[in-house]
Amino acid sequence: METFDVIIVGGGPAGLQCARELSHSRLRVLLIEKGEIFGDKLCAGGLTLKGMDVLPLPDHVIQQKISRAALHSRRRRADTVTPVPYLFTVDRRELGAYQRSLLDETEVVVKTNSQVTEIGNKQLTLKTGQVYGFSYLVGADGYASLVRRHLGLNVRKKLIGFQYSIPVEEEHPALEMFLDARRFHLWYAWIFPHGDRIAVGCCCDPDRIDPQMVKKGFHEWLKETGIETGEAKLESYPIAYDYQGYKFENIFLVGEAAGLASGFTGEGIYQALVSGQEVARLILDPKHHADRMNQLLKYNRTLEKMMAVFRWAGPMRGALQEFLLFLMTRNWIRDKINAMFS
Repeated sequence: METFDVIIVGGGPAGLQCARELSHSRLRVLLIEKGEIFGDKLCAGGLTLKGMDVLPLPDHVIQQKISRAALHSRRRRADTVTPVPYLFTVDRRELGAYQRSLLDETEVVVKTNSQVTEIGNKQLTLKTGQVYGFSYLVGADGYASLVRRHLGLNVRKKLIGFQYSIPVEEEHPALEMFLDARRFHLWYAWIFPHGDRIAVGCCCDPDRIDPQMVKKGFHEWLKETGIETGEAKLESYPIAYDYQGYKFENIFLVGEAAGLASGFTGEGIYQALVSGQEVARLILDPKHHADRMNQLLKYNRTLEKMMAVFRWAGPMRGALQEFLLFLMTRNWIRDKINAMFS
């Protein structure tokens, strides 16, 4: 049986960032990805300045740099413009290919088309029957994480996202978010610009509202706003936000496997990059102060509190959204929200 110091299961942003950080060490590292393509996941594909601070991206990976945002309610609109871009949109496959390229000429062993079927005591088994030993195991295998299930952690909180990817002739100038409690409950619809296309979608927690009702409201909203989907296909995807810890003796969870996505915004790339980096540093130095991880958890708790406020508002949710838009016309509130995301 071949043994590695660290085995990372999953080649998304979290797993690849973890592998990159470990590649600078003398540890033997194995990254296992069940597919052929890295980062093959549907999402809105937005990375804020916080995320760029963790993983600076070259221009060829960035599809559009955004410095304008518009927040809509049923009766109001609040616009904001930042002096420098605060959001960078990417294609997840291109992001995955770039992160994978950072492992070239390193000692990290990468196995694609390799599915883990069983995890035991310091060893795991692939579908092919190959067995590998490990000192540390990192679960970076997303929503349906086998490593998470091995730890006995079920996913109790999740979002369902619906999204169209629509070609456009000109760049859409701004990120736009649309609050409408009648149709989207606690959440909202979005338009994420990606250069020659826009990602238009919404999300909801299926335990709090019927996704079919949200999908119906989403299509009503599309018609009302005049957005033509053309031949684009509606795609859906789950997002886990059920965080229950990331360190379990010699096993770690990162990214969505740890439930680190935001249950309010659906944001996940930033959380994946930070957790992958911090777990790698903890493996290298158990005394490492995971300040960035602590900041991430604080950020997620803030978003959870915001979500709770909208949930508790009940039938007054629409009025609360209107009040939020009113506040967004005040510079100090707008600047505070911009700072939180950037």
